[in-house]
Amino acid sequence: MARTIPLAFGLRGDAVMGMARRKLKWVTVCLLVPASVVVAQDDAFDIGAPSPQKKAAPLFVNSIEAGFGTQSQDSFHFARYGGVTEKGAFPFMTGSLSGRDPWSSDGTSFWNANFAVNGQHMRSGSGHVGQQGGWKVGAFYNQFTRNYTQTAKTPLGGIGTGNLFLANDWVTGNSSLRFTALPQNLKPIELKTAWQTIGGDVLLAPQGTGYELRFKFDRRHRQGLKADSLTFGHEANFPVGVFFPQPVDYESRHFNAALSFANPVWQWSASYELSTFDNAIKSVTVPNPYSRSVGPSWPAGAFAGYPFAFGQYSLPPDNTAHQFALSGGYALSPLTRISGKASYTIQKQNDPFFAYSTNSNLNFPVPLPSTSLNGDIRKTFLTAALSSREWKNLEVTGSFTLDKRANHTARQLFSYIPNDVQDQVLSPLTAVSRYIRYNLPHSYNFKRAKAEAAYRFTPRTRLSLTYDGDFKSRTYQQVAQSNDHALKLKLLSGFDQGSAWVSYTLSHRTGSDYVDDVSWNASHTQVYLNASPLNKSIEHPQLKTFFQADRIRREAKAGTTFDLTTNLTFSGSAGYAREVYPNTTYGRQNSKSLILDGDVSYSLDDQLTASAFYSLEKYRFAQKGYYIFTTNLNNPNQVWDAQNHDKVHSAGIKVDWRVIPQKLKLGSAYFLSRGRTNIDVQSTPFTLLATTAPLPDGREVTQNVNLRAEYNFSAEMLVKLGYTFEHHISRDWQYDNVSLTPVAQILGSG
Repeated sequence: MARTIPLAFGLRGDAVMGMARRKLKWVTVCLLVPASVVVAQDDAFDIGAPSPQKKAAPLFVNSIEAGFGTQSQDSFHFARYGGVTEKGAFPFMTGSLSGRDPWSSDGTSFWNANFAVNGQHMRSGSGHVGQQGGWKVGAFYNQFTRNYTQTAKTPLGGIGTGNLFLANDWVTGNSSLRFTALPQNLKPIELKTAWQTIGGDVLLAPQGTGYELRFKFDRRHRQGLKADSLTFGHEANFPVGVFFPQPVDYESRHFNAALSFANPVWQWSASYELSTFDNAIKSVTVPNPYSRSVGPSWPAGAFAGYPFAFGQYSLPPDNTAHQFALSGGYALSPLTRISGKASYTIQKQNDPFFAYSTNSNLNFPVPLPSTSLNGDIRKTFLTAALSSREWKNLEVTGSFTLDKRANHTARQLFSYIPNDVQDQVLSPLTAVSRYIRYNLPHSYNFKRAKAEAAYRFTPRTRLSLTYDGDFKSRTYQQVAQSNDHALKLKLLSGFDQGSAWVSYTLSHRTGSDYVDDVSWNASHTQVYLNASPLNKSIEHPQLKTFFQADRIRREAKAGTTFDLTTNLTFSGSAGYAREVYPNTTYGRQNSKSLILDGDVSYSLDDQLTASAFYSLEKYRFAQKGYYIFTTNLNNPNQVWDAQNHDKVHSAGIKVDWRVIPQKLKLGSAYFLSRGRTNIDVQSTPFTLLATTAPLPDGREVTQNVNLRAEYNFSAEMLVKLGYTFEHHISRDWQYDNVSLTPVAQILGSG
């Protein structure tokens, strides 16, 4: 919970813009700068006494708003996507300025600028200058911080660099509970990443030609820390997990050049785009704080643990992308139009490979198959669309899309070292080893066809039928090809007080045979697969992933907007969907969803407006799995079931009241979001390890109260005062009360 102290000041001009920030009070003084005021001209011709007219409000084209507020406590949660994180006072300012040649002159030059500051970590600004109907040049800048958490801790040094280390007095062991020097070595860290983007554009549009040449460019830099983890140890022999703060030092650049043409009949655009990504830190080296496993020793013995073992974690590699695109549209007639787009993209990644291990005490004489991945992906995108209203009361639309990814990266054989704890297998092509693997360059080919026919029985009643076909083919996936056909029927009708609609959708997805071991077999050598039945895929042959399995989906939706009175309006909608997976033995069996929402708004002239809303979202997922305890894959006692239930309530109310016209305005708002997750698991306890119990419920509650006031001292200046209170509660068994050492094999972040 949070309390705040009122303290703020500011000044501004033009359209009044409200500022509200979590758990704070603020005040602004707004300065409004008028461009011109239109006044009726006097006339000697007398047509009688005119009725009194309301004085026209002045027109403002420039504004500056400045102030400061205070926040009652530190909060990364409410500012996780930018905003104020620190307790105490903070400044804010917004502005919108513009100018142009007088209307009475022959000039067409103009300029504009906008800026905003909110606390220390959010800033933005943009501006343009040009000549109407000729050219325009602009630039922009924005900055914000993505905040993750401020409560993480780590004993590692070298934070923010590519080489992490442990203190000289580190006390190791085979369990994190034996790290006796951990308390004095812990350091608090804030996991956050600052984003800065700068860019601009140039536009040349010779008046009367229909042509337009545009150049756009930007550079984005991200710097900070985010959470990551690394595993040490043989996966079948008590591996350990270590949290570490991953340094972020990314820079991406984009450049786009486009030439376009437009007239009343047809339009086209040709463009080229270059995108580059550079990572200043290529990898992070993390020390293994454990001396050995909690069970049998790792294969390399003492050399697999502290102080000899380090793990090198590769960070996102540098890469580039080039895209060539052509799009256009043509009016076959005033009522029929065709359009399309084609693009071809080349993506390249050629960063050098790192060695199989950084541990010089391990033996790995077999070299890498190449010095780098030489990643090469080619993407083709095509779409064409037709829309026509040639026939009375009948509308027809259709489209086709092709999205193809061809991965030309070489498929190579790698003899890797598992988690830096054993020597390399020496004969890559002939040895029987799970650690000799091929990389799998995935490709896909997606096609989509859509058609809709709509008929108007009356000017207010429209019935439409839509077909949507989704056809996918993939490499190295359990389902090589899938086809999804969907039909949607929708009826929309308007009446004097509003409108209403109802729709029903039926979709059916089928695919080729589900091959559970396709990626397993493709990534392992044939020598390894033929050596033993135990070397086959570790997945149950009847387990299917829900996004590839055959599926039948039904959805019904309805909505209405209705004027209850001249001042009172209601709108609402409801939707229910059910999915079943008829050919899935293990995996998702079915799912249901229900969404309801309603909104009521009230308006009394210009003095009072009020609105309220409520929504309910319910989701249910039924899953079935198999406990692989022995080689028997058909024991009914090893089957388990799980039911996931998610429910979210959202509600809010907002009121604005002009207490004194043109002088005093008051406003208030309240918003509530309440979510709950329940997971119930049932199984047959054929072994002690199969004993289950319902997982604790997860709960999220967020409340927001906002109060604000505006007082106009004059047409050019007003003062604003605001208070916002936000309260968030989270109950999640995955994170609540989790220490740095929740189990012997994990060194976490707290």
